[in-house]
Order: sequence, then structure tokens, then C-alpha cells
Amino acid sequence: MRRLTFLLVAVAAATAYAQPDPAQPTPPPAPPASEPAPPAPPPTPAPPPTTEPAPPPPVEPKVEAGKPALSATYDKGITLASGDESFELRLQFRNQLRFESDHVTDQAEYENHFFMPRIRLQAEGNAFGKTNRYKLEFGFGDAGSFSFVKDLWIDKRVSAAPVWIRAGQWKRPFNRQELVSDFASTFNERANTAQFVGGGRDIGVAVHNDYEKSPEGLEWVAGVFNGFNGGADRPVVKNTTTCTQDPVSGDITCATTNPENFPDDFGPALVARVGYNSGHIKGYSEGDLEGGPLRWAVGLAYKIDLANFSSGSEASVSDNMSHGIEADALVKAQGFDVMLGAYAMKQKADDLRYGVLVQPGYFVVPKHGQIAARFAVASCAATTGCDNTKDPERNQIEVRGAFNWYWQGHAWKWASDIGILKETGEDAMGTTASPELQIRSMLQLTL
Repeated sequence: MRRLTFLLVAVAAATAYAQPDPAQPTPPPAPPASEPAPPAPPPTPAPPPTTEPAPPPPVEPKVEAGKPALSATYDKGITLASGDESFELRLQFRNQLRFESDHVTDQAEYENHFFMPRIRLQAEGNAFGKTNRYKLEFGFGDAGSFSFVKDLWIDKRVSAAPVWIRAGQWKRPFNRQELVSDFASTFNERANTAQFVGGGRDIGVAVHNDYEKSPEGLEWVAGVFNGFNGGADRPVVKNTTTCTQDPVSGDITCATTNPENFPDDFGPALVARVGYNSGHIKGYSEGDLEGGPLRWAVGLAYKIDLANFSSGSEASVSDNMSHGIEADALVKAQGFDVMLGAYAMKQKADDLRYGVLVQPGYFVVPKHGQIAARFAVASCAATTGCDNTKDPERNQIEVRGAFNWYWQGHAWKWASDIGILKETGEDAMGTTASPELQIRSMLQLTL
């Protein structure tokens, strides 16, 4: 009986445990084991990556075997150079446009005009290696004149010292201010002392140590030229016309001489210059555009016209020779610069004559705004256009002030100056000259 009762209780408990809870959801019946599970949906393929087209390969210049490629750069001019630097050509186009006003103080009228004092095209560089240099410069209608060659020379380096030999036409190495380019000057024109000492270009041959680049330490040059005084860079038109008549036809044929820049027979003239540079100064560029600590340069030059060792119309050979000596200096520091010059000239048997130059300048706005002054005195002579036939002691005095604005150094600037020229003493007619007031304003652009 007990066993039966225990068995009934166990069956009832098991039945109660097996009944589902009405509060719980009934899970769906499991699929039959014989039916396979539905396949998972395939993954959505990713879009193909977007790729930028590959840049085309650089086009290599077509260079023949053994011939270097050509490159082009700009630095105050366009420079074309071969890859091995054996050949180089630098082109510069330089221009000046000026307004001038002249007024003699005892006259009522002013003389005013616009004109182009200088238009230049310059080509320079080296060929067949850096030891062979050249320069060619054209003047296109300078001051309304005809076109002509200003510079044409060839330099050959003959020593690592360095020592160069130059032949051609360029500025005689006499007077620092003359050696400063017309496009690297503070004032619109050089001082009257440059005319007094007879500056200018000439044809000749010289040996030098790259003096125009102001090498640190010693600079020197010595050469022989066609003439003693300058201006030979501008060909002279003699306006000589010769006419002949044909004896048979009676036709008359005339021929006019061409401009020329060389004499029928040279002097010759010897010119020598020696100088010293400190602080890596740019000794042949006016104005301290570079700035920086103290830099200085000094120079001494001498020239003599040997007059073919002939007495000519003078009493002796020595009387027929002309001599010139000058000393100059340039100092730059912190935007300030000053150029100094002292000159002595003896033309044949004439008395010794003198000149002096003082020209300071200062950048009131560093590298842009500059003020400058000039004081110069030169003895009257044929080279200055000042007559001293009656009064040998006559002098020409020049006093000027200037304000310049530099956008890109000397390459792109506006330069203006005002000054007075005064001749002392009396001219050949016994009259005294009135002061001449000059006002000049110029735009300068170098490409």
C-alpha cells in the first residue's frame, strides 16, 4: 500500500513538472532534422575602389648622346645654361625713361622734355667652359642717338689665381664712379668729375683679376687702349661727304663716311688700376641696398697717353703726353654709403687740373627709400664743356640732392634729383655764367 501511494505521488509530480508555464510563450517547433536550414543571404559586394588616373611620366628632354640638356632660370635677367655649365647665356633688357627740366637762373624760360636716355640689350655668359667669358651690349637710341655697340669683349682665364686676359671694347678701368653701371647709380647721371677725367669706353686689351666683381682683398687691372679720353664707345659721325664726277657720263656720285669708334692711328694709352676690398663689398654699385656691417673699398688709378712717342705740335715728346691720376673710396654700413674721389689731370703741355667728389646716401626706409647728396668740383676743360681759355682757374661746381624709391633694387626703381651747376670766373667773352638749375626724374626697369 505504501509503495502504491509513493508511486502515485511521484507520477503526479513528474506530470506537473512537464506541463508548460502558461505565462511563457511556446517556442516554435524545431524543423524536422531532415530539412536543411535556409542558406544565409550572400554578402553585398563592396563597390570597386575609385582610383585617380596615374600622372603621365615626365617628359625627358630629347638630348643627343654627348650633348647636355638646357635649363632656364631668372635672376635680374633670363639665363640659359647647359647641364654641365659649359655654356651660359644671360639676357638683360634695361630701360630708362626720364623727365628733365633745365633753367638758367637769369632767364625766364624753363626747358622741359621727356626722353629715353638709355635703352640697352645685354648678352653675357661663358662658352666652352667657365674659363671663356663674353659680353655683348647694344645701345638702342641712347639719348635719341642711333643704335650702336656699347660693350663687346672676350675674357680668357689663364691662371687659377685668377688671371684673365680681355680683348674688346669696355670701360677704361679709371675712376670708380665711371666703372659703376649707369643702371646701378644713385643719381640720374654721373658727376661732372667723370667728364673731367675723360671716362668712357674704348677698344683695347688688358690683364686683370676679375676686378669688376670686387674680389675680397686685392683687385688689379692694366691695359692698353686706342685713346686717352672717353666717349669712344659712342661712334662719331664726321659727316664727311666726298663727291666725284664721271668724266664720260657726267654723273656725280657722293659718299658719306660712316660713324666709327676707332682712330686712324692710336696713342696708345696705358691704363692701370689697383684697389683693395673688405667685407665682401659690392664696390661698383652705389647705395647700400645690401645693408649689414662696415664694408669698404679703395682704389688708385693712373693713365698716360704715349702719343706714339712723338712731340707732335708740342715742344717735346713729354709735353705731348697726357697724364691722369685718381684715388677713390666707397664705404657702406647699415644702409649708409659714401663715395669719395680725388682727381688730377694734365692734358699735354697744359697746367695740372684738379677735381673732387663727395657723394653720401642713406636708406631712410631700409632697402626702399633713399636720400642722397652730391658735391663735386672740376676744373674747367674741354671734356666738361666749360671754357677756360681766358680764365685757366675756372671751375665747375655741382651740388645735388636726390630721393629714390627701390621696388626691386636697381632693377626696378624711381630716381629723382635736383641740383645746380655753377661755373666760376669768366668765359672767353669776359662774362660770368649764371647758375643752371636741373630737375630730373626717372623710371628704370631691368628685365
